[in-house]
Amino acid sequence: MKTLLILIVLSLVSITGIAQRQFDPQTIELIKTKKIAFLTEAIGLSSQEAQKFWPVYNELEKERFAIIDKKRELEEKSATPKPGMTEADYRKLANEIAATHAKEGHLIEDYNLKFLNILPAEKVVKLYVAEGKFRGYLMHEYRKEQENKEKDKK
Repeated sequence: MKTLLILIVLSLVSITGIAQRQFDPQTIELIKTKKIAFLTEAIGLSSQEAQKFWPVYNELEKERFAIIDKKRELEEKSATPKPGMTEADYRKLANEIAATHAKEGHLIEDYNLKFLNILPAEKVVKLYVAEGKFRGYLMHEYRKEQENKEKDKK
């Protein structure tokens, strides 16, 4: 049950980065394994495609988490602004937030091209759909677990 909650949290921010600092490695590996199996099946990767695809996808995840960490840091900074922040301070913070979002967009564009060099376009589209379905699957499991916890309390 605890593992399922962790699965949901990790899937929402993906699999590495900040999650690796907060959860035990065994749980992270379990989630990675489930995600790999889910995506491989949903995309329909052949073994040859998988050999080329997964190193690139893992590289994307690593870079994506660096950006997610930066976004989280900026969100925390903006959620509790320090007294005495000037218009210039807020402007700088706003520009940093926007730049981080833009960087994430550029990262996705760059990796889209890499994926298209490895996989047929149909499978790249299936990847994007499968990532959303995986998050949805984990959210469904989380909600089911929460309902069971509520029933157990009664």
